[in-house]
Amino acid sequence: MDYSKIYNSIVTRGKNRIITEYTERHHIMPRCMNGDDSPENLVDLTPEEHYLCHLLLCKMYPGNRKLLFSAMYMTTGSMTNTGKRSNKAYGWLRREYSESMKGDNNPNRKNPEIQKKAAKKRLGSKRTEETKARMSVAQKGRTFSEETKMKMSLSAKCRPPVSYETKMKLSEKSKGRVGPWAGKTMSEETKLKMSATRKGKKMSQEAKIKMRVAALLREENKRNKNEKTM
Repeated sequence: MDYSKIYNSIVTRGKNRIITEYTERHHIMPRCMNGDDSPENLVDLTPEEHYLCHLLLCKMYPGNRKLLFSAMYMTTGSMTNTGKRSNKAYGWLRREYSESMKGDNNPNRKNPEIQKKAAKKRLGSKRTEETKARMSVAQKGRTFSEETKMKMSLSAKCRPPVSYETKMKLSEKSKGRVGPWAGKTMSEETKLKMSATRKGKKMSQEAKIKMRVAALLREENKRNKNEKTM
């Protein structure tokens, strides 16, 4: 049996897939064999494909203990009642676990230390155009339930106010930064799209007052800056 041919066909299928379901990130050339984290060496696979690929790697490179350990680790808990290994059982377990960890059920979301580490890891990282396209497809047509909207609204209302010290830090950090829209003009097509999305939407009196206050504050800040430069 040509294990490499099967492996490559699964990888190619994963590379050409538009993600619409739960997937797992897989290193085409394993890291234990000097594989890196470049986009070319990464592919998103279904849990069944991911499990099967690790078994195929063991067949392709017999005797590699790190590959065997990885496959054994993935196999843990994915045995059927007959005692046989099952990639279907693994896929089911992974999906169920993913669902159970979504949203506020994830304990890491409430751990500030873990959040800080994750933010530091993302600092300076750039998404590839392929990743951006996948994220765009995943977000298209997405709608929130009324319950989710209420939770988001409550979360925003209960958010603690930003301290003056934090505001000053943010101000200092943003000095000299050039925004993504600097020197750019919005096309007529984009303007029309934005106008169409706003049609039919009604702004509450509270929101209008907030916008007015924000505009007045901006004007006051501009005047203060001009006075200082004079």
